[in-house]
Amino acid sequence: MELIRDVSASWDRQLATGTTAQADLDRLFKGQRERSLLKHDQPLCGVARPHFVSAAELSQQTTVVRAIGDALVKARDHVVANREREAHHLGAYYDWIGDLMSLEHPGVDRGAIVRLDAFKTSSGLHFLELNADSPQGAGHNDGLAAVFQTFDTFRTLASQFDLRPLLLQPFSGRALVDAWHAWGGRGEPRVAMVGWFERYGATAESHERGAEVFLRQGIRSLVAVEPRGLEFDGSRLFANGAPVDLVYRVMLTRDALEAKADLKPLFLALKQNAVCMVNPFRAELMGHKALFALLSDPDVPLGLDASARSIIRKHVPWGRLLRDGPTSDPTGGRTNLLDYVARHRDDLVLKPTHSAQGEGVELGWHHSVSSWEAAVRRAAASDYIVQQRVPTHRESYPAAETGLPTRELYEDTDPFIARGRLGGFLTRLSGEEIVNVARGGSVVPTFVVGHRKS
Repeated sequence: MELIRDVSASWDRQLATGTTAQADLDRLFKGQRERSLLKHDQPLCGVARPHFVSAAELSQQTTVVRAIGDALVKARDHVVANREREAHHLGAYYDWIGDLMSLEHPGVDRGAIVRLDAFKTSSGLHFLELNADSPQGAGHNDGLAAVFQTFDTFRTLASQFDLRPLLLQPFSGRALVDAWHAWGGRGEPRVAMVGWFERYGATAESHERGAEVFLRQGIRSLVAVEPRGLEFDGSRLFANGAPVDLVYRVMLTRDALEAKADLKPLFLALKQNAVCMVNPFRAELMGHKALFALLSDPDVPLGLDASARSIIRKHVPWGRLLRDGPTSDPTGGRTNLLDYVARHRDDLVLKPTHSAQGEGVELGWHHSVSSWEAAVRRAAASDYIVQQRVPTHRESYPAAETGLPTRELYEDTDPFIARGRLGGFLTRLSGEEIVNVARGGSVVPTFVVGHRKS
């Protein structure tokens, strides 16, 4: 941590020197517009310093991420191995996802790219949930890293410290190729990125340009296409008339469920195992928050070794599927869950089991006694988990404004992983406790700090 404090302080001092500040701020805003790094026409990054992680921290976090990822796979396998457990833990999940999972062969989710969502605290990273549906943000991180590397401040700091950007797109490209080979494909796959790009203010062309780095990872060709550009002839899937081996899904499962007619060619190709898809719809199950809640429950036999259990105790908060009945509380004592939740609103969070973008999350400490009781009743009648509050703290960042005022912001540090490997982080900042870009949060790139140069 001393090294990170050192490089952060050095960056802030250099940034504020002479004409550097305005020149670098101009580069930040111009670079984001040139690269379409915008949300509702506003820059994605609103601070003037990247997120730093030391090489030692990165190594330690790699071990933690692998252990938690392996434990989540065991939790998933434990639940789906028994129909009663599926019904209890997954609730209405299969009713919601319908027949999408049945389109794909079992095991295809092993090649999924997933993102663990973690809060940075004074005691390290605390992992709150997992996104295995269609985790995005790799291009944002890498594009912003390139923008920050144009700063005079970066050039000066790179002469004093060993600095390198932690890039996500090369990792994602390699993960696609690995998934293709694990699926049974040979050689270099032809890839189609499929999504409704215009719906989010982008174009197919901008997605193709942003993912050109994939072509250097063993991908033969790349095209971005909206669903209306797909065709299936009974044996091959085509995107804008060109044959496709692998689909990179850039859409949420819930969007796919609402547009089944548009996606019929893709569904037919998946059902006939004529195309590999990353992420497969089956992977969405890994993001079900009930699985995350199982990790901290000693009553659930997941077969974790002592090392994995120790990592989970340190990095995963206590959580339970919100159901009436006996369980263990965070101290290990026995209690009735709903009674415990009603009494401890200042320490607890309610979350829908398969929502996204912070939707439906209830922070107990923002409630009165009566409104919390009402929230618990509503949640218990639906599909929710309860999770222990993480002791958050805020990080200081120079705002990308004239005078570089300091902002105290919550920091979300979210590792991308595939097949057990850590690729990097999507780091998000916000003045609100629920950190989400869709709710006005900021994205900031991550740089690895090796050492101070002599």
